Amino acid sequence: MTMGSVPNEPDGCGEDRTWPVGSRDANAFGLFDMQGNAGEWMMNWYASDGIAQYAAGNLTDQAQSRQRLVRGGSWDENKANLRSSFRNVKPPVSGRSIYGSIGFRCAYDPS
Repeated sequence: MTMGSVPNEPDGCGEDRTWPVGSRDANAFGLFDMQGNAGEWMMNWYASDGIAQYAAGNLTDQAQSRQRLVRGGSWDENKANLRSSFRNVKPPVSGRSIYGSIGFRCAYDPS
């Protein structure tokens, strides 16, 4: 467990927050911050058969439900969920006190 400046706080490497983007070394693929910083809101709504829908090629047409998917382990997840493949569901409401560890990823094609 890493302890930082926040007493008795193991989350966020002891800081209880995200870290500056790219403050850790890139992984073997040259990617930064794929887990452990912010979870990622997905455009897809939660469906109990969502994995089967994706396997059948339906990537964008799930019916609206009460919750959206969140991918990737954020700074406040436990060790078992601190991975890029972590799949969670949350109601899409706003407020830092509710979901201060979920955001979105910006990406671009450098070519």
